[in-house]
Amino acid sequence: MARRKGLKQWDKISTEGWMTLLGDNAVMSQLMMRIFSKLYYTPDYTDNAKNIAEALYMEYRALNAGVGWAGNKIKSLYEEGKLAKNSEADGAEETGSEDAAGEGALKADAAPKKRAPWEYVFDGSESEDGTYFWILKPEAVRAYRELVEADIWGGEAIRRFLDEDVSAAGVEGNLFSKPSETTVGRIRRYLDEEHTFHRKSFGEHPRCTVCGAERLSLLRAVPYGDDDFNHKGLVFCPTHGSLFAAHLITFNDRGELLISDRLTDKEKSLFNLTEGMQAVDPFSRRRMAVHRRIFNQEGRKHK
Repeated sequence: MARRKGLKQWDKISTEGWMTLLGDNAVMSQLMMRIFSKLYYTPDYTDNAKNIAEALYMEYRALNAGVGWAGNKIKSLYEEGKLAKNSEADGAEETGSEDAAGEGALKADAAPKKRAPWEYVFDGSESEDGTYFWILKPEAVRAYRELVEADIWGGEAIRRFLDEDVSAAGVEGNLFSKPSETTVGRIRRYLDEEHTFHRKSFGEHPRCTVCGAERLSLLRAVPYGDDDFNHKGLVFCPTHGSLFAAHLITFNDRGELLISDRLTDKEKSLFNLTEGMQAVDPFSRRRMAVHRRIFNQEGRKHK
């Protein structure tokens, strides 16, 4: 049987530390962000490293070198104390190899090992044919999910459509890829649905549901509950809209604001958030219950 190499029982870098890294262009290059995106949308946030290289139209060794370079940078930042870490990581030791059959027993003669630099980014496991898999860390997933939900980059859905159409990247397609005419149609429908969603959500007097800001050019509609464009969304200013989309704030059935423990006291003050603030406009209690459930789930992961 193959052996799992470098099994991780704990993670040193916290979600807040990963958020710092994701905002650091000197470390998280465009290549690294593309790798994160690929892994984020795979089952269990796991994929074969060679599959990722092929999806990015790169030579595997070049891809691995880029990840190794970023791993060294991350290691240096951590050792310099520039990244937030998990409290339970203090004093923890790296485990040795474990049997891949799933028994969970450590090798008796396995000495604790230091992490390889790239393992701050991904775990490496080896299957029977010697192929390595990359696994996005849970804390990294939470940080990346917050950015995706807050739609900080925009156009995430369109990029995913294009990823399924290899010809859009100048590569000859195959029987399993989407043809370009299908991709164009999907993008057109998405943009039309998004535009209709925003128009119907704004209503007669649009304003931020949290702070009441009314400047039309600053407002955005955010879906909630079923998380699609079929229902009216809630209207927010950019700051409070991103907080709501990322499930950092929500409302109870009485319309009172709930604030995630993931936000610091400084952030609450900067964003003018006070627990119990009344929602400026009404909302669907049924769909807000769905949003609140995700809010509570993410809060429990943080503790």
